[in-house]
Amino acid sequence: MDAYRPDVDAMQSLGFFGKLRLAVHAMVALSKNIVDPWGQLAFQWAMDGRGIARVMERARATPDGVSLLTERPRFDLDLARCATMPEGSLGRFLFDWFRAWRLEPFAPRRAPRGDLEYFVDRLFFTHDVWHATVGLGTDLRNELRFLGVLLSQYGSGSAVLALAAGWFKVPAEYGWRAFAALPFEVWRFYRWGKGCKPLSFVRWEDYLEQPLERVRKELLAKDRPRIGEWQAWPTARVVLPPQVTRPNEGAGELASS
Repeated sequence: MDAYRPDVDAMQSLGFFGKLRLAVHAMVALSKNIVDPWGQLAFQWAMDGRGIARVMERARATPDGVSLLTERPRFDLDLARCATMPEGSLGRFLFDWFRAWRLEPFAPRRAPRGDLEYFVDRLFFTHDVWHATVGLGTDLRNELRFLGVLLSQYGSGSAVLALAAGWFKVPAEYGWRAFAALPFEVWRFYRWGKGCKPLSFVRWEDYLEQPLERVRKELLAKDRPRIGEWQAWPTARVVLPPQVTRPNEGAGELASS
């Protein structure tokens, strides 16, 4: 099964059954290595191609979208540079957030050869920037809440599948009360995300040195759901649920505002 690894050009030409086969192979690859670059890319093309195509079509009808398609800026998040940015800026918050959650920015792929491929990459590279800006971490429960925001922005087949699979993992980690509450939490974040600006078209490169709270005020809707560890929203703190252990180095610094 691992021998079947079509490139992006082949992925774009697949029909329904071809994408179904691609999704199966991608899931097998990711079950062996969750950060397998081909598996991640293939899963996006198999499950999200139509949704991202709709994003691309909307982009062609908006000034921000046209700008992205014309210039195709590559989002290359340099955390070392972000670490030197002023306290309270989006860039410095991203540095703290990525360190706290033990994440690395997604590695660049080949230069996109078309608008659709560009938006597939764009949404892939900025996924964790959305996470940080809306204030939701990458533990299971927050990931599922975040998928509600993502689905409010564009139709994502992979998000629907991840929601279904993740929901059934909730009882083992959080208990049955959380299992029952989660659909309502996801729905609340979905409705809230509908009021946010189209994050797919945001040029995050231009916002890194701006104050985090100004960025949130400009891009995000008011009345963000206050649930779980985020009762005190808005906050510039990097908040980790009890299930996630901080790195020892710099833990106190990361917890401060």
